[in-house]
Amino acid sequence: MADNIKSIKKREVKPGMYIRGYGKGTFHDPQVEVGKFVESYDDIAKYLPADTDQVEILTDKFLDISEVSFRKVKVSASQSAKALAEAMPAAHKVHDEAMGYAKKLFSDLQSGKEIELEDAVPIVDNIIENVSANKSASLTLSFLKRYDEYTYTHCINVNLFSVLLGKDMGLDREQLQHLGVAALFHDVGKGRVPSEVLNKPGKLTAEEFDIMKGHPLLGLKVLRSVDGLSKDILRGVVEHHERFNGTGYPRQLEGNGIHPYGRMIAIADVYDALTSVRVYKKAMTAAKALTLMYKWKGTDFDPVYLDRFVRVIGIYPPGSFVQLDDERYALVLETNENAPLKPMVKILLDKRRKPILHECIDLSTYDLNGEGLKVLCQPDPENLGINMKMLADFLA
Repeated sequence: MADNIKSIKKREVKPGMYIRGYGKGTFHDPQVEVGKFVESYDDIAKYLPADTDQVEILTDKFLDISEVSFRKVKVSASQSAKALAEAMPAAHKVHDEAMGYAKKLFSDLQSGKEIELEDAVPIVDNIIENVSANKSASLTLSFLKRYDEYTYTHCINVNLFSVLLGKDMGLDREQLQHLGVAALFHDVGKGRVPSEVLNKPGKLTAEEFDIMKGHPLLGLKVLRSVDGLSKDILRGVVEHHERFNGTGYPRQLEGNGIHPYGRMIAIADVYDALTSVRVYKKAMTAAKALTLMYKWKGTDFDPVYLDRFVRVIGIYPPGSFVQLDDERYALVLETNENAPLKPMVKILLDKRRKPILHECIDLSTYDLNGEGLKVLCQPDPENLGINMKMLADFLA
């Protein structure tokens, strides 16, 4: 092997590296040439199959990724809509498999069965791969499914949001997997909370809230017997209700004394709780939830992590149902990082909520006779008599 060729694990591949190829060169694992720079974590999923183990890189070639964003060709709203429609079937498959796992997980917890790490890891890996392939499809599905069974969708969404934040913070593949497992397991302790407390439709009493606050330690107790769980994963689970200013539970840790996984999962956990439909409350819009969470920046949440979370999720995340200031209704296709209030959208309905010829536009560049368009509000589609299946069909 030439001096400038190095074989590494797929999880070690990072943006900036030059991938020469992958495969062992055998009949069952032929060598495949790639010959491309990795400009982002999304490229890793694009160039390397999920089951890739070893990757060859060239050590004398490295890309300054700080310059990449200025060289990338901007994708049009129509291209974004096409990519989203093509990615949705795979996102549905990953979500359905995760839902099946979540239901089995909580059933096993309630019956006292032990958790098997080997069952969880493929679920987490699939979510990481799907997020890397098309972030917008994963986020869109999380929005469309927010009316489904909360107990199960919550652990899946917290996993998704945590992984997105971890990717943006530059975690490597192994760290993302550990973060994802911690996020998936963050509420396993609730499987040991009495059902009359866990499923109470109204406000908890002080005594009931104390019982509920015990679930992180109950989760730790459950997971300590699971083979293969790292200390980092366990800390992510037990510390997801700690708060940055030390007012959380169970140990009143503060600041950097809280494990990074715990700080990330805390943000994902609260965001999903606020934006999901519950028995006793309606879902809050993403914009309203993030505005509220911003008030808790530096008190409840790590300020650096929260800023990055807002950037990666977006004020109007993919899948959000919005009304524009010309009174037409649209679904958000993709966020614009440089113009967070002006995403790409697919216009679906007129002001009377009647279907119209679909139009895909980028609000950051749209101009009609000197007039632009902007998001007026984020209405709840159910309040307007629009069901989520109808919205999903519009994306096809």
